[in-house]
Amino acid sequence: MVVGTRAEILLRIGAAIRRERLSQNLSRETVALRSGVSLNAVKNLEAGNGTTLGTFVLVCRTIGKDSWINAFTRPDDDPSPIELAELLEKGRPKERMRAGRISRK
Repeated sequence: MVVGTRAEILLRIGAAIRRERLSQNLSRETVALRSGVSLNAVKNLEAGNGTTLGTFVLVCRTIGKDSWINAFTRPDDDPSPIELAELLEKGRPKERMRAGRISRK
C-alpha cells in the first residue's frame, strides 16, 4: 500500500529522480536534451508538480532507471508458454463484452 497524499508521492518520486540525476552528475538541461523533453518538464517532475507519464518514462530511461518502469509493467507476471497452453486446453470462460447493469432500488 502506498502511504501519503498524491502531492507527497509526487514529491518523493521527484526527489528520487533528482538524487539519481545528481549521482550521475547530470544537469537538468542534459537530462532534458537526452530525454527529448523540455527543461521545464524535468523541473516540474523533480519538483513534484506533476508531469505526463511519457515524460516520466523518458527521464527514467535517460537516467538508467528502466527498473522503475518495469516495476509497474511487471512483465514476469505473464504466463509461461506451458501455463498458456494449459489455459488454452482447459478453455477460458468467455470474457464479458460489456459492463453489468446496476440495480437501482
